[in-house]
Amino acid sequence: MKSFLPRFRGQPWVSGERVLHVYVCPQAGVDDELLRLVHGATEAMAPYPIDPQAPDCPADPGWLHLTVEMIADVPAAAINGRERADLVAALTDGLADFDAFETEVGPPIANIAGAVLDVWPQDRAVALQNRVRDVIRAVRGEGAVMPSSDRPHLSLGYAYAEADSDPLNSVLRTRVTPRRAPLAVDRIHVLDVKWLRTVMPTGVEGWRMSWDTVAVVPLGLSGTTL
Repeated sequence: MKSFLPRFRGQPWVSGERVLHVYVCPQAGVDDELLRLVHGATEAMAPYPIDPQAPDCPADPGWLHLTVEMIADVPAAAINGRERADLVAALTDGLADFDAFETEVGPPIANIAGAVLDVWPQDRAVALQNRVRDVIRAVRGEGAVMPSSDRPHLSLGYAYAEADSDPLNSVLRTRVTPRRAPLAVDRIHVLDVKWLRTVMPTGVEGWRMSWDTVAVVPLGLSGTTL
């Protein structure tokens, strides 16, 4: 694996800059089986230069996320309150008939930039991505959505130095059970995401994300009965 480098519009991210994203975030008390899997994977990753997205606590989702889409036309600072409200309203309307669903993630795999849990089956997750992308394009134009061929996944952690991923994959395969876990998707999160260049516990610099919540949008509101 190699050091992860976040990018915005194809260019290296400026440390401290913020960009709006739409994520699916695991929920404590709902996705507890998934959080236990993540906890085991985080323990296995400890000897490696990977900054974990979840803390060393089996009940805390931390910064775990499934990226649905980045709002890529301009940084978050250039999107004012009215524009944010318009985006949230459009997503609320656009997802009102998109029913909540459950999928699975796993097994944990070390890759070139850290470690991930792939989503499978991915059909509903891809359909959600496509719906969100359509809404963003309608509100902010074609330039707000960048082409992507990446499959849906949860990032377990991001590498901040080079390391051989083969031994880690062996550990993840033999020591982490269960290998897969359900993920409930009944809402999306609109988030103001920041990547910051910072010093890791080992003394090596790397990239660390954080976010502030703009809105939480439920799925399938049109099917809700009061």
